[in-house]
Amino acid sequence: MKCTPKLFATCLVLILPLAVQADQDLLPSEITILVNHALEAQPGVDRNSITTPLIARMQTDDLPNLERFMKGEVHFLHLQPEESRDEYWEFRNRDDDLGRVAWQRLMVIRINAFQMVDELLDRDIPRYEERFDVRADDRHGISFPVQRTAEVLAERDDAGRALDLIAHHVRLHDRFDAPYSAYALSSQFQSLAEENGRGEEFEELAQWVLNGLNAAIDKRLANPKNDGPQPSAIPGAVFFSLFADRKLDFYEWTAEFIRLRDRIEAGIATARGRPGQ
Repeated sequence: MKCTPKLFATCLVLILPLAVQADQDLLPSEITILVNHALEAQPGVDRNSITTPLIARMQTDDLPNLERFMKGEVHFLHLQPEESRDEYWEFRNRDDDLGRVAWQRLMVIRINAFQMVDELLDRDIPRYEERFDVRADDRHGISFPVQRTAEVLAERDDAGRALDLIAHHVRLHDRFDAPYSAYALSSQFQSLAEENGRGEEFEELAQWVLNGLNAAIDKRLANPKNDGPQPSAIPGAVFFSLFADRKLDFYEWTAEFIRLRDRIEAGIATARGRPGQ
């Protein structure tokens, strides 16, 4: 029988109780893998029902750097903002992948748990952009905390700054070498733009995104290749060489471009009052 990712995830869920009952403690990285696969196999499951018994078994002493970081990931998955923040904080001055992801996680915590809008706008987002380039192997980047910051601004009747933030963030992704999450924001904020006299600007932004995606798709379909797995698409796992065990091949990755384009087109149609196709 071929071991597919879905089958592997199901097997991990089945052995989860055995892992909890075992005498030995679990490394943070082991817990993270178990939890991510369990959530993938059971999307509607209560997260804490998985993380709570495992976190009680977590090794916490004399951990190497990567395991210390993964300890933060465990607390992040367990929805413990203070505990995960304290772990990520130790990595904030690094310029490597751990520092990059630590900043991303810290921004999510600050906006979701503490509503630190001004800190993100005036300090965190600009500082992150100065230190870390857009990268195809990190297609999610800081798009989620940017989106959440813009949503909070809109809730506070500050639509102008919200739209400025989104437009700037989308335009940073100008290489179209990956199906970046940022591209979807162009259509997600179309209705807000319409309500605030900036509908035409955001229509042009969305069209710029679609033109870039269509050109990338056409190029990929005209020059297919099979050179092994490309950057992964596992939600929440950013640096896949470190934190994930499944990647996409060329054709699966191309399909991600197409799905993103179709989702943006549907979002534009909805914003214009027409059902998406």
